[in-house]
Amino acid sequence: AIMGLAALAAHCDDKDHVDDYLKKIVTSGKHMLELLNEVLDMSKIESGKTELNSEAFLLKEKVEEALDIIKPAVEEKRHQLIVETEALKNITVLGDALRLQQILLNLLSNAVKYTPDEGVVKLTVTVKPLPHDLAVFDFIVEDNGIGMEQSFIERIFEPFIRAEDSRVSKIQGTGLGMTISLNLAKLMNGSIDVESCVGKGSKITAS
Repeated sequence: AIMGLAALAAHCDDKDHVDDYLKKIVTSGKHMLELLNEVLDMSKIESGKTELNSEAFLLKEKVEEALDIIKPAVEEKRHQLIVETEALKNITVLGDALRLQQILLNLLSNAVKYTPDEGVVKLTVTVKPLPHDLAVFDFIVEDNGIGMEQSFIERIFEPFIRAEDSRVSKIQGTGLGMTISLNLAKLMNGSIDVESCVGKGSKITAS
């Protein structure tokens, strides 16, 4: 797609057509980059070479950065984005901020993609304090989108698995996001739980 569109743009004198070709090239390029990054991540995970960084960071700040990244997609589909993160006020944690954002972005991106226009996407973060300055954080992403069959939920963490559904076939995706997210969560001693109902939406909890 990228090579073909570039060739068309090179031999076109109509500015509107060229602008359209360039826009499609950028979209295709982003999709290819997403695919390459996810395949590389899976390769690292499968070979046991994924390592987490350990640094202190403000958790709410990193969550807000992830929300800033996803907001253009939310606005494009005219979704209502509800955010409840007050529990994170002034909490500093030790961990891998980039990988945490990667998990959160995967969950939010899925919610946005699989929720029809003018839907609702909600992020709630809760905190359960533990002894010795430890805590359990739940990142809950809910939507009122197309939902999933139970048979698909049981296989959702398998690599390259996508729902066999006409509503899904036109939506870009590699089928690796949930696999990578679960593996990263496990590296952080966490887990991901999936609840969904066809036609009503989904609720994904990363703990």
